[in-house]
Amino acid sequence: MASAWNRLIGPAQRRFRHQRAQRIRAALPQIEGARVIDIGGSLAYWYEVEPILKPASVVCYNISAPRMAMGREDSNPRITARLYDGVRIPEDDRSADVVICNSVIEHVPPAQRANLAREVMRVGKAWVVQTPSPAFPLELHFGLPFVHWLPRPLGRQVVRLSPFHLLSDADGPTYFDETRLLSKRELADLFPGGRLVEEKVLGIPKSQLVFGGAAHG
Repeated sequence: MASAWNRLIGPAQRRFRHQRAQRIRAALPQIEGARVIDIGGSLAYWYEVEPILKPASVVCYNISAPRMAMGREDSNPRITARLYDGVRIPEDDRSADVVICNSVIEHVPPAQRANLAREVMRVGKAWVVQTPSPAFPLELHFGLPFVHWLPRPLGRQVVRLSPFHLLSDADGPTYFDETRLLSKRELADLFPGGRLVEEKVLGIPKSQLVFGGAAHG
């Protein structure tokens, strides 16, 4: 059963997902009819954006079976989910036409991010990585303004008052410990040669995407 938090943010989340999918399709038109690998993705996400992106097939790799399903029990033969160890993507070099990694890298421990970036670039002929911008005043994971601008020990306590902590089944402080937003410079350094694009709301960066490989114009 979806938590009250998921029901609350669902409409806005779907709108932003559709807008981002359209941006990805414009930057990577080869995604239509492509073999796509999604690192950290879920079935629910792909059932929403498949009509926009129109891939031939999608394989979602995740370290957590519940996260892969995300409430979806139906099946689509073109969209599959597999567990992996979070270290090496079990795919050959350049075996995917496109690799997508969406709202994941901020949850990867900083010492392991360079490895994830190398794996994305190794497997994908083209790729896109998205992560929330720390410049946005609302911390989107928690639905709370400015908490990510506070000293970490204070922010960890403040998230106990967040809609995420109060309305979801998850523990806010633990999730806060696992979430560290990346600056534009940090993201660019992880993906040299990529093209960084910002998604903005009211002129303020909300998310940042880095595109690499062929046809990221």
